[in-house]
Amino acid sequence: MDLEEIKAVMMLMKENQITAFDYDDGDVHYRLKRKENVVKSTPVSAAPAEVATGDDVQDAQTINAQMVGIFYTTPSPDEEPFVKVGDDVTAGQTIGVIEAMKMVHDVKADRSGKIVKILAANEENVEFNQPLFEIE
Repeated sequence: MDLEEIKAVMMLMKENQITAFDYDDGDVHYRLKRKENVVKSTPVSAAPAEVATGDDVQDAQTINAQMVGIFYTTPSPDEEPFVKVGDDVTAGQTIGVIEAMKMVHDVKADRSGKIVKILAANEENVEFNQPLFEIE
């Protein structure tokens, strides 16, 4: 089972409200679990969230999570965020990370542009294909 097949299974799990999936071919065993409509309370940081207004939103497109996991805006707790609202990014640039099953995966910009809005909070549980950033 490759990464694309795992992503497809995760999407089907979400669409069909399935909370657990086990796969075993003898050599490899995968167990996927997801939470059922859990609302997580995220503490508000001291800095106010930056919100895009006006024309920015009309031209913005989203960069979505490529997997289920915990989204991080910084490489480590004591470092600056990968990007902030208003930053220009290039295609392929790391703009966040998602931790899934104790492995960290880079979230990369799929196009060059300006970050208009950050849609997910640091340390937030994210779902497959959930919008993380708006970019124009």
